[in-house]
Amino acid sequence: MDESQQIKTSLSSNEDAQQIPLMTPKFSNNHQTQISLTDNTGVNNDIVDDCKADDVSIVADIDITMEICPLVLVRSPVFPHGQCSKFVEKMEIWFGKIWQRQKKKFFLSTKILACLLYLTYFGYCVHHRYYDEGSYILTAFTGLLVIKVVFKLTSGQRGRARNLLKKHFYKCYVRSRRTKYFRSITKYVLYVAASVLVCVYVGVFVLPHSPTNSQAVIGLVLMVILCFLFSSSPSRVNWHPVFWGFILQFTFAVLTLRTTMGYETFKWIGDAVHNFVRLSDQGSAFVFGDSFKAAKAGFFFESAGVIVFFNSFIFVLDYYGVLEFIVLKIGQGLSFCLETGPVESVVSAANIFIGLSEAPLLVRPYLPTVTRSELHAIMTCGFSSISGAFMAMFIKSGAPANHLLTAAVISAPAALAVSKLLYPEMDRADLENQKNIKMRDENSSQNLLQAASDGATFSIKLVASIMVNMMAFVSILNLINTTLVWIGERAGVPGMTFDLMCSYLMYPLAYVMGTASEDCGKVGALIGLKFVATPFVAYAELGLMVKNRHTFESYVREYNGTWYTSGDDVILTDTNTTLFKGFMAEKSEAISTYAICGLSAFPAIGFCLGTLAPMCPARKDDVIDLVLRAFVAGNIANFVTASVAGVLYMNTQCPGYLLSADGKVCI
Repeated sequence: MDESQQIKTSLSSNEDAQQIPLMTPKFSNNHQTQISLTDNTGVNNDIVDDCKADDVSIVADIDITMEICPLVLVRSPVFPHGQCSKFVEKMEIWFGKIWQRQKKKFFLSTKILACLLYLTYFGYCVHHRYYDEGSYILTAFTGLLVIKVVFKLTSGQRGRARNLLKKHFYKCYVRSRRTKYFRSITKYVLYVAASVLVCVYVGVFVLPHSPTNSQAVIGLVLMVILCFLFSSSPSRVNWHPVFWGFILQFTFAVLTLRTTMGYETFKWIGDAVHNFVRLSDQGSAFVFGDSFKAAKAGFFFESAGVIVFFNSFIFVLDYYGVLEFIVLKIGQGLSFCLETGPVESVVSAANIFIGLSEAPLLVRPYLPTVTRSELHAIMTCGFSSISGAFMAMFIKSGAPANHLLTAAVISAPAALAVSKLLYPEMDRADLENQKNIKMRDENSSQNLLQAASDGATFSIKLVASIMVNMMAFVSILNLINTTLVWIGERAGVPGMTFDLMCSYLMYPLAYVMGTASEDCGKVGALIGLKFVATPFVAYAELGLMVKNRHTFESYVREYNGTWYTSGDDVILTDTNTTLFKGFMAEKSEAISTYAICGLSAFPAIGFCLGTLAPMCPARKDDVIDLVLRAFVAGNIANFVTASVAGVLYMNTQCPGYLLSADGKVCI
């Protein structure tokens, strides 16, 4: 016999199951007559003795080797109520089999019933009340739900049609020699058409009405020239992603800043996000008490609840696949328009929602094979963007929500454009191994409650990191200010602080981004704060200035009183109120929002190294070599975004109540 045979033993016992040795015979045709018993435990000697006692004689041309292997003895089932329990067990098995056969039909019926109930509810709501904001939202949600159901039902047919279309397109358009010349002509025609449209729009519809916006036009040109001159290889620059990255950014900015519908839409979205963020107040009040709403409750009490709530919401969106769908579609769109790789495009899209340290996790398997240019783009996108949780916190601090949302979106193509300009592609990207990128894996949450809990748990590290860094860098900033004041006093220059120095050092940069000359010092100080003390401190200062402007506008409308300035502070005479740090024009607030909308502060360099180096040790040297260049590229991407806003922003004139009799700004 060539096959092994195993002696199986079944024992019935009410004692706990345990492992006992079991002899396993192995047979082979050796023309020998022997029995070899292998016993490592000594418990099987009785078997041999029994064989000898019974005078067992074995005559066979086989070699039998008895080996011991563990066997788990399972105790027989216990029925505490006798036949009744056995009957219940049979019913359990019967219902289990029915459920396995019919569960798909049950879930399908449940979904159909839920859809019918929702459509009934929607019809009643339309009949009861329509033509208001809530009705429009409900209609849009219903439309998206219908589209999702239709796409789900037609997934197979769409897949086959898509494959046929791709095959026909690739055969007729990509591989055909006849179309190469046509594609080349079309490419350059689009370049010329887009350039002409931008120049005509700016020259006809922007500059004649807002001549001061030419500052930002000059700034944009200077930034592109400087990036090209300091590029790692100017001769290798591929202008396609650079050109179309700026065009995408410009187009989106036109829609949100120059069209009434786009501006109102993003303003409505910004207000909706602000109200959504305020929903965290209930949880904060439950944990911290109502004292967190106090005027000087502290940054931790004001922002911790927002971060936890918004992070849990992001994890819930990821659980339902909404976040993955949005990120991958945006990434595919960027890859198609800019001809960038799938990995860098997906990271660029993901940085709109998740942070500098989380976005590279989506493409971790591809990091060992990406080129240096792609690695540079991944880091640049992280430096030039903010996560959804940070955006919610900045909105809570008082930053303009609509401009913050716009900045988060249009920074994605700007980061890719600047990255490809400063560090162009010099190697052949392995695009074949960058297909089918997915955000979720087997470690994803198993249900809705786990997703929400995972998001809240993950935010513990986020909140702790933000708070300790805030304490550290605000204290360091205080140390720097104290030192500078002491140095200034020795030379007879009182009040020489870090803000004052940044207001002068960053003045030219703020000016070429389109800032009014009266506010360039304040904008420069905010940029300096972002570099040293992270954007959290900078947005807190900006939020204070925005609140001061609202307070000042209310004061002028209600009292029509007088005021005067003391340094940067504005004192309202009738109410004896001091507006610390003063305020800026609304355009300057918008430009500041875009300019500091990124995690490109000096501490973020450590975050980037601490994330990418352990994630891909083989690329540690490349990460260290490229991180400073990516840091600069991320900041330039933010400044380019601010310059685009400076070109297109319509409210360029100061309100009348900010002007004195001679037409000069009073602050």
